[in-house]
Amino acid sequence: MATIVRVGDFHQQFAHYQSQNLLLGKRAVVDAYNVKRQADLLNELRAVGFELILDTKAAELACPFKWTGQSRKAEWLEGEPERPLTPRDFNLDMATRIAELAVAHKFHIVLAPSRYVSDASALTTLEQNHEFMALLRSALDRAGGQKIRIASSFIGRLTLLGKEEVTNRIVSLHRDAPASSIWLRLSGIRRDPLAGRVRTTARRLQLLNECELPIVLDYAAGLEPLTYAALGVVSGQSFGILKNDQFSDETWLKPSKSLDNSIGDGGIQQFARAPGLGRSLSHAELQLISEAPKGKRLLFDPANTGIGTFEDFKAKAKETALREAVEAAAGVSEVPNSRRPDHFKTTHLDQAARKALQLSRLELDADRAAELKVKSTESLQKRLADYASSLDKTGQALEKIVEDPNMRLTGSIALPHLGKSEKSDEAGERR
Repeated sequence: MATIVRVGDFHQQFAHYQSQNLLLGKRAVVDAYNVKRQADLLNELRAVGFELILDTKAAELACPFKWTGQSRKAEWLEGEPERPLTPRDFNLDMATRIAELAVAHKFHIVLAPSRYVSDASALTTLEQNHEFMALLRSALDRAGGQKIRIASSFIGRLTLLGKEEVTNRIVSLHRDAPASSIWLRLSGIRRDPLAGRVRTTARRLQLLNECELPIVLDYAAGLEPLTYAALGVVSGQSFGILKNDQFSDETWLKPSKSLDNSIGDGGIQQFARAPGLGRSLSHAELQLISEAPKGKRLLFDPANTGIGTFEDFKAKAKETALREAVEAAAGVSEVPNSRRPDHFKTTHLDQAARKALQLSRLELDADRAAELKVKSTESLQKRLADYASSLDKTGQALEKIVEDPNMRLTGSIALPHLGKSEKSDEAGERR
């Protein structure tokens, strides 16, 4: 079970997480507009054996509602674009410039430039994305990047994988694709699992295993992606830290109306993942719960997290979320394939359900809720109780999936780690 963390724009925090040994998987995704700015971090990560993956941001550059963002500064571009990329722009010249950037900065993997796969033109887009992968492979080889691998990328709605002609085409294209893995950025996969969605999605992902390549869920953190890992239908997950950890195509299909409410100050509502709960709540809701009788101990679990106050939690929210995600994946990896579903159910689903139910029964102060602008204590308690019930149903669904003879769960394909520690090599040479 591979965990791959997106560096994003927080390279200083990322360096801190590495120094704290929180990035056990030693795999990192770097955005193409940050390569030079984060050069020192990349050198350090490479030296200690990290696998470095380049996200070209070509998908965003080809989206009418995304191309004017940070992606327009991608370092393989000749200059800032004046329009979205079109299929004609995905040509040999573009492949050459991407290859040169990847080789110059010693990346191990390039996340294949692709375009969002819409319902209306799914097959055409899949074929065009596949054609560009061949161009990129050729360009990498010519630029001296023969050892650099390509990860195929599918960006679209989860429902598309329910269409037989789409999944059949994905499988057939990957029979001769120059790809070492398949990354899926799926709108429809959530952090919180639902029994019905888990059953349906597990079947769809299992069909893609006919590609005989490791499958990585991109922009995917939380209990739902871990459920698929426990079932063995995916090989890993890639995510940012409290950002880029869930994908929605809403802003890919129309202009964004608001800022991401998971970050920022100045009155923008902020959210964080409660330890051991598997889902996010607003800062106001978390503070309200922490101030209830027994709330602080139950919410923060100080004996295991070292978090004693809400202020402590706010300061460590990202670190706590990262530690929990990485350790959960590592725990699943250590269990034999046949025992992973049961391990995941008892260790994660059941425990989170128990905690949610206990939190739902706390006595919350209605006056304090009004001060914190929490609309309704009853609504918060009901959401937590409903969440506990939902997790119980997901656990039951997991048991039925394992017993389903049609699923043919054989365990995921291991994702090879390509990083190599330069420091170890130097020590070996000195010996």
